[in-house]
Amino acid sequence: MIKLLIAIGIYIIIGVTFWQFKLLKRKYLEPVFIGFMIFGIISLCQPILFKLYSYGFAILLTGTGGYMFVSHMK
Repeated sequence: MIKLLIAIGIYIIIGVTFWQFKLLKRKYLEPVFIGFMIFGIISLCQPILFKLYSYGFAILLTGTGGYMFVSHMK
């Protein structure tokens, strides 16, 4: 539950930051959130660091939520 709240918090902070600074552009944010999703998948599949594995789903969820948000922008 804490990891889910961390993912939602990161998502909100990124959204508010980009919204205030008018950097909310689809062509810049889509690759960032795709990178979050790829890093989340990699962190879920790696067997070395348990801490990275435990936050892998939160990272993946942040990337997916952000990508869905950005892909619906004009």
